[in-house]
Amino acid sequence: MKATAGNLFFPVLKRREAYSVKADGTFYTYSHYKSEIAEDCQHRCVYCDAMANEVGGAEAMQLDHFRPESFPEFKHLINDPRNLHYACGRCNIWKSDWWPVRGSEGTHNGSEGFIDPFADDRSAYFMVRPDGIIQARRPPAAYLIRLLRLDREFMRKLRELRILRHRFRQRIAEIRRKAEAGELPHPDELARTCAAIEALL
Repeated sequence: MKATAGNLFFPVLKRREAYSVKADGTFYTYSHYKSEIAEDCQHRCVYCDAMANEVGGAEAMQLDHFRPESFPEFKHLINDPRNLHYACGRCNIWKSDWWPVRGSEGTHNGSEGFIDPFADDRSAYFMVRPDGIIQARRPPAAYLIRLLRLDREFMRKLRELRILRHRFRQRIAEIRRKAEAGELPHPDELARTCAAIEALL
């Protein structure tokens, strides 16, 4: 089966130029940055790629300390928003304070560890099949699939549903285009039907 095209999954992320700071130039407590980090992460979990609106909204999402705050060498990053990622509750729990590359500047060692979504294109590591099954393209994707249970059935169904909705929207757009071009009978009725179906997606 072919991989899903486009940025339907794991889009390239980019951090904002600067995060909000206190009057003295220091960072706020990390929880202050949730909305800014959510925007930078496109309101998606950086690990399983679930969109907030697919798993219960912003209340179901958390801030993850990418480099774990429990390690002494990362204590200085506790409130640094550049070390914060948006994550669903499940992924954040399962990631916990795992960090296989302590003592290294990297985020993984070529087989285990984490992919920095602001430094790497995650679509180069993961492939999503049309049936929603996620597969590893290269390490450390297989490690992450195991550690974070990215292949759990709920996530497979969520990914499959996203693909089906995407295809449905594409089909509606095609029908609307043909109706506007007069290539289909009863264009007004078709336009209303398409609008009604889109509202359900």
